Amino acid sequence: MAGSGVVNVLINNALNGNQACYLAYVRSSNVLYLVNDAGTALSAGLALNGRGSVSNSQCTVTGAGSSASGSGNSLTLTLNLIFPAGFAGNQVMYLAARSNGDVLNSGWQAVGSVTVE
Repeated sequence: MAGSGVVNVLINNALNGNQACYLAYVRSSNVLYLVNDAGTALSAGLALNGRGSVSNSQCTVTGAGSSASGSGNSLTLTLNLIFPAGFAGNQVMYLAARSNGDVLNSGWQAVGSVTVE
């Protein structure tokens, strides 16, 4: 993923990749990765609009129903997410994006909240 345009999505009660629904989308390959529970490794890649799913203890993302579209500096990322009961409560959604070649980096931004029931 080094050098590729990447959008990171982190859903957790704090800006912490451990025990989180932490995703990395690589635009050039249209592939999504899920970070493991410890925040130390990526899942196998999941093709958006494809078959299969990736999971950790906080969320499952299915390829079917997930998509990305956009051009230039705009991107719409739609994710088919399922949260288990153990991840219930108010969670903050953080986003970060970096450009090809890591020239530009947004840093982490809190963009909203999710209530998991």
